[in-house]
Amino acid sequence: MATGGMGGLVPVAVVLVGIVSILRGRRAKRAGKEVDPVDEDRQASAAEVQRRMAAYLASRNSDN
Repeated sequence: MATGGMGGLVPVAVVLVGIVSILRGRRAKRAGKEVDPVDEDRQASAAEVQRRMAAYLASRNSDN
């Protein structure tokens, strides 16, 4: 039964790791340190996906 309690901790740990990494990145940007180019590519890719999704949803709504 001890493993059942551990299953609930995994999502919490993943969220906490994500929050910590976001905060570290923001702190590094404010301090003027160089930003990881892979991170910049990832952010650009995420922005492109969001733009495409918005365009898709807009076209889907206009078809009705």
